[in-house]
Amino acid sequence: MGIGWQVIGLVLALTLIFASGVAVWTRWASNARLPGQTIWHVVVGVAGVVAIAGLWVGFEVSSYLMICFAVASVPMAIEYFGRLKNEEAKAQKVREESLNEHTGADREE
Repeated sequence: MGIGWQVIGLVLALTLIFASGVAVWTRWASNARLPGQTIWHVVVGVAGVVAIAGLWVGFEVSSYLMICFAVASVPMAIEYFGRLKNEEAKAQKVREESLNEHTGADREE
């Protein structure tokens, strides 16, 4: 089987274009201060690259790799969303304590 250099070049070019789009999306989400975006950027990035690579390695292999990544993502997503929930709870507690300190200080005066 000969190496299809044109297909390899196409896959690499599409990957570069796709990755540039994900980078723009990541910057936009960061500037918009959208919480909890990291995992979605990773999911879309990996899925897109594996799908594009399917042009060269075949969609059967590409599909199998997507399934493997999906299975691997479950514990990572559970950890990520659990950590976000804990961080949000801590931030809320700090806000409430700060509010209580300010309202308590006003009452003492």
